[in-house]
Amino acid sequence: MRAIHTLLFSAVLSAGSICAQSLGEIRGRVFDPEGQPVPAANVTTVVNETLFGTTTDLDGRFVLKPLPPGRYGLKVTFVGYSDIELNAVEVLADRATYLRDLRMAIPTMKVFEKIDYVRDLITIDDPSRMSLLAEDIAKLPTVKDPIKFMGSQFAGVTPAPNGDGLYFRGSRTENMVSFIDGVKVSGSVPRVPPSAISSVQVYTGGLPARYGDVTGGVIVIETKTYQEMLQHARRKAVEQAKAGMDAIN
Repeated sequence: MRAIHTLLFSAVLSAGSICAQSLGEIRGRVFDPEGQPVPAANVTTVVNETLFGTTTDLDGRFVLKPLPPGRYGLKVTFVGYSDIELNAVEVLADRATYLRDLRMAIPTMKVFEKIDYVRDLITIDDPSRMSLLAEDIAKLPTVKDPIKFMGSQFAGVTPAPNGDGLYFRGSRTENMVSFIDGVKVSGSVPRVPPSAISSVQVYTGGLPARYGDVTGGVIVIETKTYQEMLQHARRKAVEQAKAGMDAIN
């Protein structure tokens, strides 16, 4: 009976995490070798180990949504052309990622073309927003202290001398606001475990109306879903097992 209760609690927790997490999307356009739009092309990715996709419209445009924050491999296919594969397309919470025009090719010796996704330095819809994903945060030496890693990674953001807050372009720490999964949190920067963070976004100016009348900056933290936490635990177990085998050999 206790096992059933545990499974029910896990399912509720998973559903709650998915509902609370802000989602993003990928937008793009597909052309043939002559520069004409390709309608009905298949655009797919994998979300939580499940195939997820859409098709292009008559103008070759597509919108792939909803997607949790993270990096995704994208595949574009259409009969008569080589497949296109993009690596690590970045998706942020509550935002569209715009891809440069994708041009398909007539098959030659290779059956697909692999393209490295390049993130634009200035985004179309939000030039004042800076962001980090879970993969970026894990590589930071100051990852255990959210104030330090935000102060070192985001331009215009400086840790307060007492270590309890952040200055946004000279404004006082009490003028900043934080949001965790869409819920406003008052006071200092939330001490969320780095391993539980899916993405962090920082606004230093040009704040969207939904964040209210804020004179400083805004920190938006999205936590990982239950499925993402499981995947992270599996990857760590595989890495540890591999390291153990290498040590034995």
